[in-house]
Amino acid sequence: MYLRPEVKIEPLVGRWHAWPHLVSPVQLALHVAYRLLPLLKSFVGSPAAHVTANQDPKMYGGPFVGLRDEDVDAAKALIAKLEVDAAPLIALAADLRQLVAMLDEEASGYSLDAFYARLPESLRGLVELVYDLNHRADFRLFEELLYDEDMTRSLQEIWIHTTPESERDFFMSTPRLDNRPGLTLPLHFGDSRLDALSRSRNEPVSVMALCAELGVAEEQRPYFESLFTDEEPPRAALPACEADGVRMRYFGHACVLFESADETILIDPFMSMQGAKDGRFTINDLPDRIDRVVITHCHQDHFCMEMLLQLRPRIGSIVVPGNNNGSIADPSMALVLRDMGFREIVTLRPFDRIQLAHGYLESLPFTGEHADLNIHSKHALALQLRGRKFLFLIDSDGRDLALYRRLSARLGPLDAMFIGMECHGAPLNWLYEPLLMKAVSRRNNESRRLSGANAERARNILQEVNTRRVFVYAMGQEPWMKFIMGLQYEPDSIQLLESDRFIQDCQGAGIECERLYLSRQVEF
Repeated sequence: MYLRPEVKIEPLVGRWHAWPHLVSPVQLALHVAYRLLPLLKSFVGSPAAHVTANQDPKMYGGPFVGLRDEDVDAAKALIAKLEVDAAPLIALAADLRQLVAMLDEEASGYSLDAFYARLPESLRGLVELVYDLNHRADFRLFEELLYDEDMTRSLQEIWIHTTPESERDFFMSTPRLDNRPGLTLPLHFGDSRLDALSRSRNEPVSVMALCAELGVAEEQRPYFESLFTDEEPPRAALPACEADGVRMRYFGHACVLFESADETILIDPFMSMQGAKDGRFTINDLPDRIDRVVITHCHQDHFCMEMLLQLRPRIGSIVVPGNNNGSIADPSMALVLRDMGFREIVTLRPFDRIQLAHGYLESLPFTGEHADLNIHSKHALALQLRGRKFLFLIDSDGRDLALYRRLSARLGPLDAMFIGMECHGAPLNWLYEPLLMKAVSRRNNESRRLSGANAERARNILQEVNTRRVFVYAMGQEPWMKFIMGLQYEPDSIQLLESDRFIQDCQGAGIECERLYLSRQVEF
């Protein structure tokens, strides 16, 4: 039997959809204490306000819990459970803020030695106290040691369900409660048994044997068995790549697969589970073996844990940028992946290269889209494959044109450039508020956005980069992206208008340009 295409294998942390900040221990602590529990308590205190807000499509993606009036008791039960199960994390979050306040008030430039004796117990042996070059006190976390505390794995679960992709609740504001249809398995993300479940999407399995392997309870087996079919899932029938050819397949949003006769490289995997009549590719249209998966940065629409866990059996190695080690704003992607059970992880710093059989993959600087935070775990990419050369600028904002002039001098002519143009992104606090140690003013918050390039900046980049072809992508409009992106453009949305202007500029300059959506296949 095969797992039905519509089945979701959703990783949860404390009953919330898992994304990287809910796996790295310090970031999880701050989110539980300063976002997740306050959201639930707000819903319990005033359910009608949340229910009303969620009836307005324009409020989707906002700070409103997508539950019903009849869910109040279940929400109260989850609050009580989290306050017990996550108690060490909640204490850690409070201690971090206490440490910051102490350093702000008392560290004047004099030696920090005396502060070590005053560290909260939860932080002893886990931080180094430092000054920056302007004599401002700060601290650096020993992030690797925090994973040894094992404060997170007990909160990890796998929820198996068939919720339609377009109807999934927004990941950041709505927990997955027990009263929803589905099956929850108490498995941590690194459990190798998940590979057998993932393989069943495109390899036949014995459902009874899988039940036993996963520890499915007797009373849950009828539901589990209903998730399988004897019909082999459809797959796109493609001929093998020609000896000197390169094939690009676009799977939606920022997910691009490059194939040659001897290499498969998948960038930012996030695709539909279930086929439709709109021509989309699905997870079953991927190769059985993916030599390298490349993750460009730590945002949930690029570093999709749900997708990566299901691809784990197919992946040779996974490539990520290095982080600003010890910074709360910038957790290590490599450590998150290791906790998820990946072992072949390659970390790149800017201008590091991986040699391929017939080319290379190079990490490049990526500015913007991170609200001016000092985050290192992001990279643009140069890919050379069988003599073709591609540049992925991801969600770069294009502010400093001298950077692209320098990059172009290194790279030379390109066959294609990919650029994200989500040019009016969410403000700083939408994603990062729980990690901030001080409140941000509304004016400053609105000015610091998770934005890519607009038409003018993209056009200026194009003047510096020598490319024959341009693809605008990563716009987040595919139906299966809604629960992660929290946005849906109108025809007059600035993101579409700006990308339309840029496409017209490219075409006016004789450069082939298109905005990618749903799927695309190109032979280079």
